[in-house]
Amino acid sequence: MSIPNRAFLTFLAIFLTVYGGAHLYLWWRLVHPLRLEGAVLWGARILCVLLIFSFPVVHFWLRHQDTWWIEAANYVSAVWAGTVLYFVLVTLGFDGLRLLTWGRIPTGPASSLAVAGITACIAVYGLWEARSIVVTPLRVPMANLPAHLEGMRVVQISDVHLGLIVRGDRLRSIVRQVNELNPDLILITGDLVDAEVWHMEDVVEPLRELRSKHGIFAVTGNHEYFANVNRAVSFMEQAGVQVLRNRLVEVAGGLQLVGRDDVVAERITRRPTPPLSEIMRGADKSKPTIFLYHTPTTSLAELESHGIELQLSGHTHRGQLWPFHLLVKHIFPETYYGHFTNGKATIYVSRGTGTWGPPMRVGA
Repeated sequence: MSIPNRAFLTFLAIFLTVYGGAHLYLWWRLVHPLRLEGAVLWGARILCVLLIFSFPVVHFWLRHQDTWWIEAANYVSAVWAGTVLYFVLVTLGFDGLRLLTWGRIPTGPASSLAVAGITACIAVYGLWEARSIVVTPLRVPMANLPAHLEGMRVVQISDVHLGLIVRGDRLRSIVRQVNELNPDLILITGDLVDAEVWHMEDVVEPLRELRSKHGIFAVTGNHEYFANVNRAVSFMEQAGVQVLRNRLVEVAGGLQLVGRDDVVAERITRRPTPPLSEIMRGADKSKPTIFLYHTPTTSLAELESHGIELQLSGHTHRGQLWPFHLLVKHIFPETYYGHFTNGKATIYVSRGTGTWGPPMRVGA
């Protein structure tokens, strides 16, 4: 068993402090007013403790075990983690209304039931939205595109997060929807896997069903590194995906693809990632180029200086759970989500196909 590093332990301590604090707040505001007693009170306390620790324990330590009960526990604890967010937000909303109405909105069983009902509706909606895959069409002009590639159809997939939650029928649905688009080229911009590639042999076959005239190419995301990048790349290659790790290839008789390892690569491997200028050293600037890079930290000016017409990225999930989009927009103010162009270079940041943590999306 490996010893967790200091950064992980710091993250875990912060997470448990915030997550545990949220549960204590909900206990004080929603459970305490119910005046539970005896065995019921003790049962509620035990359940609260289990809910606080279930998500980190299952998600970080037990997820590598291939058993049905671990898969079920991961799903339940992940859904609860997302639900807690909205329990807190809705409760804070009720408290705000109480202040604005000088306490005319009472606390007690009725208030707790109202909060629970509203939160349940949001959680159910979030589960539905996460399973509703949206195809976003985008037309990108490329000045140097050869005539025989005019109208080429490229399908980008990003942030599927294959793991304990996204697999099986869910994956087959994604593959079927991609194939129905009749792609000339499929590009996967990172986080194809989540962090469980120890027991994912059952998802290789559905991935092999992806169909594309000129192949399937991918780059690593941060989660490939969290999962063990060599194992993750091997898994993708078994599924027929060509992984571009800091290299350039030409496809379809005139289109250049450039792939660079994710920004976390240097921190995790402690080896420098080649700069884009070095990766582009053998590029033909008379030919159009698509740059695959998971985390959208590149600027349009930088792309233009390298003669790159299009960058495809992901990572941000458009915040995944409202109101985290505000935080994501603060971190990536210029490339938070969507289509950005200066007329010569274009960056498109996908909302992603899957989810990280809670299998929910709200407003994303």
